[in-house]
Amino acid sequence: MNTARQRGIFSRLLRSVFMIFTGYFALLGILVTAFFLLIGIGVYHKLSTSDTTTTPKKAAAPAELSDALLKITVERGITSEAPNDRQRLISQLFSQDLPVSSKELETALRRAAADQRVHAVLLDFENGGTDFVTTSALRRSILEFEKSQKPIYVHLNEADTLLYYLASSGTKINLAPVSGITIPGPAFQLTYFGSALKKLGVEMEVVRAGKYKSYMEPYTLDAPSAETMEMYGAIENSLRGTLTDGIAEGRKKPKDQVTGWLKRSLFTSGQSLQQGLVDRIGYLPQWIEDIKTETKSKNVIELEKYLAGSDELDDGRKAPVMGGGSEPALALIEATGEIVMEAAGDTSGKITPKALIKELKWAREKDEIKAVVMRVDSPGGSALASDLIWDEVRKLSEKKPLIVSMGSVAASGGYYISAPATMIIAEPTTITGSIGVIGASPKGLQVSDKWGVSFHMITNSDRKNYLNFGSKSTEQDRAILGESIDETYNAFVTKVAAGRKQDPQHIFAIAQGRVYTGIEASKIGLVDKLGGLNDAMREAKVLAKLDPEKFYNLDKYEPEDESILDCFTGGNAWKCMKDLKSGAQSSIGAGSSAPFASLLKKPLETAAQMERLLNDSSVLAYWPGVVDWSPRKGR
Repeated sequence: MNTARQRGIFSRLLRSVFMIFTGYFALLGILVTAFFLLIGIGVYHKLSTSDTTTTPKKAAAPAELSDALLKITVERGITSEAPNDRQRLISQLFSQDLPVSSKELETALRRAAADQRVHAVLLDFENGGTDFVTTSALRRSILEFEKSQKPIYVHLNEADTLLYYLASSGTKINLAPVSGITIPGPAFQLTYFGSALKKLGVEMEVVRAGKYKSYMEPYTLDAPSAETMEMYGAIENSLRGTLTDGIAEGRKKPKDQVTGWLKRSLFTSGQSLQQGLVDRIGYLPQWIEDIKTETKSKNVIELEKYLAGSDELDDGRKAPVMGGGSEPALALIEATGEIVMEAAGDTSGKITPKALIKELKWAREKDEIKAVVMRVDSPGGSALASDLIWDEVRKLSEKKPLIVSMGSVAASGGYYISAPATMIIAEPTTITGSIGVIGASPKGLQVSDKWGVSFHMITNSDRKNYLNFGSKSTEQDRAILGESIDETYNAFVTKVAAGRKQDPQHIFAIAQGRVYTGIEASKIGLVDKLGGLNDAMREAKVLAKLDPEKFYNLDKYEPEDESILDCFTGGNAWKCMKDLKSGAQSSIGAGSSAPFASLLKKPLETAAQMERLLNDSSVLAYWPGVVDWSPRKGR
């Protein structure tokens, strides 16, 4: 090798080493800078949220809050919870708009109804995506606001079924030109994999208790069974009836006409105006000027400013301070997601006994808490996990009033953990029931023939065929599994009957794994009342012998204060990094809406759920249906 070539190789090597070290120290510098920046932000957050001995001064009312039109803009949908400080900070870092919370909307409408400075409200829905339960709660708030004799206007760029259902409760609706309304009503898209699995050489061995327990059907059949069609048909009719009644009442139209709208489903702007779905077509800026003239409003005030400048309107409803450092309070516990025994990493979207039992014990043992509202939004999951939670719910309800407020879904295991409550309140559109149990085992009986893969089980257990993926279970295997399923089912029914104070035979008759809407469930005794979270709070105050018209402290279990520093600590780092990831993806336009992505999303999610749940010998299986309110747009 000549000298020049050696020098060239040596030179490239030095450059490579230099670039590695340069990159390393640059990265180190960025990390150190980011670390101290986050430390500073965290310290600021701690200082800004810490308790002080000085009573904070109320913010002065903004200048716009005089002869005002309250404008509420919904840009990124509506969530059930307001974002915390950390999420707000991250959204600012990534220039990401935050969704509006239903609580913020309800508070603003309640205050505006009594506020003489506000002449009218305008709801500007640039994107109103949310679920049926949240939509129903907001609709009630709009109807309550209209009792003040003030108008509430709604502007739509376009609308799907749920957004139009919400908008129909307004005084007048304006629709943007060259847009449209898509209102097919509820639609269930069921995906079946029976033949697909057989082509892979796999089939599912299923044992169930309850003839309507249909969770594993998509993996054993190619089409819905008669029982499944009956159940889904009843649910679709119930949901469609709720929509029809609400829209007809809001738009002051005959029910037959609204039924025809839902059947037609698709309307252009012109057709929407012609057939009475909306009151006018036009651009938002001009309509704002028209509203100001019509209502004699001089100023326009946005939601955030209004909430900050109208807090004094709630002073008269705040419970008086009794002194002694132990003011009566309510507690809110949220049980949201699938029920599993354990959840690694980020636990959002999952209910585990370990986490939820801590909250239940905390509420039971804290003397200031006089009543508890537990918000349940769960399709079900592990039988064992559900039973462990059930026991703690029972203990809590024996000591204090416990009101369960059901969200969009409180079915199967979600109903199991609700059963011991003092009172159960569900939305008319809540999906609940599904009192049944299912056990399943995947079997690769044809995998060897199709793929040349064989399976051999070495064990002294009599259940070797059941344990072997490549062998068919024996009749004795199935009988033993059936005994386990039946025992769990009997326990489920017995505990529901005890909690509901009803005859077990009645519960057996209506159970069978069947799913009901809130309206149907109220007729057969599975829920006590129809209503939302606010109704549950009111009932909790009544049962605790507190003034239902007053506002009391609402306590939530918080083991640690959340801040940006959580990115560097324990399990909270998962939640923080999830927020960061969401913000970053939003800022760079991630989250493709390609047609194939929306088509694959539901089947892949369902398969992932099945994989997790098959780790349990029996599950209080999922409510598998997802109501698609905008099938044209996909998900």
